[in-house]
Parts: sequence; structure tokens; C-alpha cells
Amino acid sequence: MPALPRSLDLAARLFRACPPGVRGKGRLARGLLGRFLDRADVELRSRSGDVFLVPQLREPVAFELLIHGDYEPQTRRFILSHLPPGGTFVDVGANVGVFTVPAARQVGPTGRVLAVEASPRVFRYLEHNLRQNAVGNVAARACAAHDHDAESVAFWDAPADHFGMGSLAPQFHADPGGVPSRTLDGLLAEVGWDRVDLMKVDVEGFEAQVFRGGRELLTGPRPPVVLFEFCDWAEARAGKLGAAQEVLREYGYRLYRLAGPAVDGVLTSGFEMLVARRDSAPAAEADRH
Repeated sequence: MPALPRSLDLAARLFRACPPGVRGKGRLARGLLGRFLDRADVELRSRSGDVFLVPQLREPVAFELLIHGDYEPQTRRFILSHLPPGGTFVDVGANVGVFTVPAARQVGPTGRVLAVEASPRVFRYLEHNLRQNAVGNVAARACAAHDHDAESVAFWDAPADHFGMGSLAPQFHADPGGVPSRTLDGLLAEVGWDRVDLMKVDVEGFEAQVFRGGRELLTGPRPPVVLFEFCDWAEARAGKLGAAQEVLREYGYRLYRLAGPAVDGVLTSGFEMLVARRDSAPAAEADRH
């Protein structure tokens, strides 16, 4: 697979040398790198040494890997800090594997990871990256995690420059394809898991459907910590704002912001990475970090 050309590799190294919080870094990088970002099927190496083949550099996951060597570092740190050796992790909306691969390394050969990705195109990159990084403890499933099983549900894939945005809702003025849907409980039964330590869910606003399909897991005696994305415009087109939060509260979970205090009520605007824990320990908020 194509590696970065020498000039682009040098530019990426220079940008990675600048701290992620430098104001205007991303805008400057987009301006200077220009047409190079339209390159397709490029391998990027993260700061930790993992290798990811990406469909195009312009898409946010790929772009962040290119100029920072990392993607959503706070999310990655949370995941790794909550996975013990021998632990179990479920990555719903696994994309090209930017969280799946480091999680698989963290739990080690006695641990297990389930990676679920609905986009048929992106799933091929996920499979490639699992092989390339030699992580053999990952079960990858090409389907939409949903509240019911179906042979085919409508799925709108995204163009290459937005490859992480495939959705069960109409978008990009495109015609839908069909992908199978599975419940989370059904997927776990299929791989024979009786527990999950941590679950990450990022499915473009359809998180509530994932949680409804995981009722047995989430209301069971060994509930996982749940890390999930709330995005107002994505959740609005999926049905009801705050639906995912309401489902988890119904299951007995308490909600916290990944980068802030506990959530009182239901968030209905903005964007947040949220943490949900089904326990009564006040220390849960401190455990986020």
C-alpha cells in the first residue's frame, strides 16, 4: 500500500512536532497540504507505532492521524485506562480501527475485542488494519448494531473524504445500500462472551438503538462502562434528541461528561463524549480520567 511521499511525510513530521493545542494548526495544515490530502489508500503510523490504512487523508480520522499521530487522544486514554490485561472491549462503530487496535494490544492475548462496523467499504480497511497490526484477539463483524436483527437495513455510506460518517439515515444526496443488522446481545452470544468491561459506541446518532439491542448486557449483573458520543444534529435525524441517554438512565446508568462534570437531566444540544456507569459509587466521576 502507498506510503506517504517524502515531502508529505516531512510536512507531517513537522506538524506532529507542534503540540495538538496550537491554535490554527489544523487550518494551517489543510492550507499547506492542499491537494496532497486527496490521496487515497495511504498508510499512516500513529505515535504508538500502530499502522492504519485510510481511504483518504482529508477525512477527520485520517487527518488527525496525519498531523498529530493520534485521534481523539482523551478518548483513547480513557479506553486504555479502563481495560485491564485479559479484559474485554466492544467497539461499535469501529471505523478503520483507531481504537480497536490499541485496545487489543492493551488487553493482550488473554483479552478479547469485538469490533462492529456497518460500512462495507470501511470494514475492508478495518480488516486490513487488524491483519497489518497482527492483533489476533479481535472478532470483527460487518453489520449495523441495532435494536433488531435483519438481513438488510438501509444504510447510506459516506464519500471518501467523510468515510467515518456512514449512517442509517439519508445523507449526501445518495442512494442507500443494504447492510445486515444485529443486536448487541445477539453478537455477544455469537462470540460466546459472558461479560464486557468497556464499550465504546459512535454510530452517527443511532446509539439508542444499539443500547436497546444490548438490554441483556446493560441490565445484567456485570454491566460494562459505556463511552458514547452525543451529537445533536446526528441524533435528531435518528429520531429523538437525548434518546440514548434516556435508555441508559432507564437501565440504571449514571451519566458523566468525559471532559467535565456529571450530566444532570438530558443533553439535547451540542457535542459531548459521555461516560455511563451503572453503579452507585460517587468515585465514578473521578474514574473518568
